[in-house]
Amino acid sequence: MNRKIGLIPGTGKQSKGIALRLAKAGYSVILGSRTKEKAVLAAKELSEKIPKVQFIGESNEEVVKKCNLLFFAVPYQNMADTIEKLKPFLQPETILVDVIVPLIFQAGIASCSDEVPNNSVSEYLQTLVPEGITVVGGFKTISASKLNKIDEPLNVDLFLTGDNKEAKQEIKEILSKITGLRPLDAGPLSFSRTTEQMTALVINLNKLNKLKHGSFRIITS
Repeated sequence: MNRKIGLIPGTGKQSKGIALRLAKAGYSVILGSRTKEKAVLAAKELSEKIPKVQFIGESNEEVVKKCNLLFFAVPYQNMADTIEKLKPFLQPETILVDVIVPLIFQAGIASCSDEVPNNSVSEYLQTLVPEGITVVGGFKTISASKLNKIDEPLNVDLFLTGDNKEAKQEIKEILSKITGLRPLDAGPLSFSRTTEQMTALVINLNKLNKLKHGSFRIITS
């Protein structure tokens, strides 16, 4: 299926990093926001970083109407309300790549909230979307700072979780074109419980050991 790519929203640091990496890989992306004006400003900012690419800014509703591959990066506390407002505009067979992690901090140490229904954001999000919409977990363990350093190769592994093997494979093929990124099938959507916890783990590893943008890479012998 021919996919049009959108980011909801496209104005946060992580979303901008994903958009830049996708654009460098040759994809056109549309940035969303609650107001079109804010999205247009973000698109202009990214276009200045990669002058040969024209980023487009639209309201979240317009992005959902136009795109059937959505990267969903809404703050967890706003997720349910946002998806409820956007549900009427979702296209059939849309793939929703969930990059959300429900982080909380206590005494400077990161962990994941234990108040998330269905044990992970990705599983919860799947219950909120209409039938026929597929949720795939991804980009949960890669820092926004790393994504935004577009002149540096990523050299990281990306863990994809999902119950629809065809959707995961499609996302894997798209993301494999990003230089230095190796997307790996990490199992069913329930394994998002692990990848979300891995985000907290790497944040703590970076802080406690004074590492800079540490990330995950699977080493084989």
